[in-house]
This record gives sequence, C-alpha cells and structure tokens, in this order.
Amino acid sequence: MSVSRHPTIRRLRWALLCSAVYFAGLWLLLADQHRVWGALMVMGVGLLQSVFSIRALTLLLGSAEPPVPPATELAPEAMAPVLETVGTYETESELPERQRARFLGALGHDLRNPLNSVTGFSDMLLGRVDGELNAEQERSVRTIRAAAERLLRLVATVVDQARMEAGTLRLQQQWVSPHELVTEAIGFARARADGTSVVGGVSEGLPRVFVDRHRTVQALVSLTVLVIRSSETDISIRVAPPRRDQAGKGFVQFDLMASLKDATADTLSIVEKLEKPLSRSDALGIEVAVARSVIETQGGRIWTEAGTAGSLRVCMTLPTSAS
Repeated sequence: MSVSRHPTIRRLRWALLCSAVYFAGLWLLLADQHRVWGALMVMGVGLLQSVFSIRALTLLLGSAEPPVPPATELAPEAMAPVLETVGTYETESELPERQRARFLGALGHDLRNPLNSVTGFSDMLLGRVDGELNAEQERSVRTIRAAAERLLRLVATVVDQARMEAGTLRLQQQWVSPHELVTEAIGFARARADGTSVVGGVSEGLPRVFVDRHRTVQALVSLTVLVIRSSETDISIRVAPPRRDQAGKGFVQFDLMASLKDATADTLSIVEKLEKPLSRSDALGIEVAVARSVIETQGGRIWTEAGTAGSLRVCMTLPTSAS
C-alpha cells in the first residue's frame, strides 16, 4: 500500500483541515476588526502546519516499512536440480493413468459406503432382526444383497485395474496357507456358481505362500467363475505338493479341473479369455485381467493344460518365499 494512501494519513488530513476551518470560523465570530483577513491568516497557518505535519508523518511511516531485499539469481548449476524436480513433478502429475486411477479411487470410496450399507441392512433383515420375512420378502432381500455385492466387486475390480495401469497398486502381502486360500475361494465361488458344484482338496503340510490374501482369493474365484461359465460343468480345485522351478525356487501349484462338454471349443474359449481378458465386454474380463496381474506381480503365473477325456486344467502357481 502507498504511504500517501495510508488510513492514518487520510484521517490526519481531514482532522487538520477541520481544525483550520474551525479556528478560522471562531476568529470570524470573536474578532472585531479585520475579521476576514485574520480568518484567512489563521486558515493559511493551519493549512501550512498541516502540510508540514503530514510530510513528517509520511517520512516516518515510510522509514518503518521493511526494506525489500534485492532479487538474487541462482547459479545455473544450483537451479538444475530444482528445475529437474519441478519438471518431474509436472510430468507425473499430468499422466492420464494416474489421474484416472485417482479419480476412480475417490469414486470407488464414495460408492462403497452406500453399497456397504445396503449389504449390512440386508444381512439384518435376513437375520430377522426386525421380524420374520415371508418367502417372497426373503427372496427380494437376497436379490438386493446379491446385486449390491456384485456392484461392490465391480467397483473394486475397476479401481484395481486402473491402479495397476498407473503402477500405484500396493499389495498387502502376508504368509497364508494354501488351505485357507482354497477354502475362502470355494465359499465365494459357490455363491456365484449358479447351481454348479465347486469342491476342493488340499494336501497336508504344504508350505505357506507370501501373497495378498484378499486379492489372491479373488483371483482364484475369478478363474473358477471363468471356467464354470465357459464349461457349465462342476469344478474341482486341488493343490499339488510343492516343487521347485529351474532356478531352484519353490512354488505351490493350484489346479482348477473341469470336464468339458465340447473339449475343443470350450478349451479355445477359455484359453482366449485367459490370454485376452480385456477383449470381453463384461466385468468378468476385467476380473480375469486383474487376477493375472496380481498373480504375476507376486511371482506366480497362470496357464492351461488339456487333460484326458475332454478335461481341462487351469493352473496357477505361487512362490513359497517372499523374494
């Protein structure tokens, strides 16, 4: 702010001007002779004194302001790291994959809250907390809950896929037994099996695997649902004894076995859906793509093998070490 426009200066000007006019008027009222010349002299002296007072106050306020430091220029070698950091930040912040992942993450958070409320209240109704339900009401509540679960699963899958493309997905890995993975996967798969049988068996004494438990279970479920919808037959999930690869690293192999009605057509369909999952226009294609990425990120792999008598086996391996 300019010193001449300082609020204190403005108020002082008006105060001195009013004082000069006041004393000049008082002179006109009290003086007997030469009243006009005396009033002009009083006003002139007051205005002159005002000018000197305002000038002195202006210099005083101007000297109180902090000095502006002179602009300094950094040497080019000192500016290089700063410019590089700023350029890197601007480049990363403009990546469309990261922007989309951040947007979908926020959107997924906003969608999960109401969907979790729907599933929670549905469980309360199915638990008869508010009273008994007739057959039609129970069927409607189960339909509502299944739809909410399907939307929750779709939201989580889309967000994970976007984070994988942006390279921002973080896996929460821990030591888990293969038996726990298979048991949980069978429970979720049966809810989506549409009347198809899903069974499993795990050998005793298998080593634990270092994986993201939730996403690995979902990967098993996605593969199981893919095989069920492609073959329309019962599924058996088995875990083979641990083995070692050519590099000497141990791994555990999960096998999803199914007997195909049309061995050639069904095998080609499953192989194509595994190799190019995003070519599908439904949510299962995204689930399978995420499943492949999760397993491969954790050091495993997924492939198919044709068996005897028109059977097919979808194989998935997971390492038995954290490295």
